[in-house]
Amino acid sequence: MRLIDSTLHRCLPGLGIGRRWLKERLSELEIKIPLVDACLQELVSEAEAATWRALAERLEPSVRYLNEFKRELEVRADLVRQWTASDAALTGAPEATHAFVRIARKYALPRPWRLSEPVAAINLRARPSYFRWASDQRPIGSSLDPA
Repeated sequence: MRLIDSTLHRCLPGLGIGRRWLKERLSELEIKIPLVDACLQELVSEAEAATWRALAERLEPSVRYLNEFKRELEVRADLVRQWTASDAALTGAPEATHAFVRIARKYALPRPWRLSEPVAAINLRARPSYFRWASDQRPIGSSLDPA
């Protein structure tokens, strides 16, 4: 890991660049659902933590902090798209998916519901229920009338 990477790790969250990049990526994916600033900040901080973990695990000097951070933000934006577009299970890295689901439930991100297919059911009544509609009426002025 290089000195510039650790410097960016310290300075980048305070500048708000991650939130701006995430918002730009969400608009590129045409996500129209407005996200609360706290939700955006939590997604960015989770991406930043995942970036730092990935850089600590890799010993390759060719991996740059900003490139990895942008990739992690794109992963989070793709998870937002998957979450808001369908009811299917999320695809992606399990640790990123679990963290995203926690954040999505915390901030109540909307998710479409899959409706079941309509199925015809057999009527088991001896006579139709509309026969009782007219017989259930009471005359005006009767003792059971609430008015």
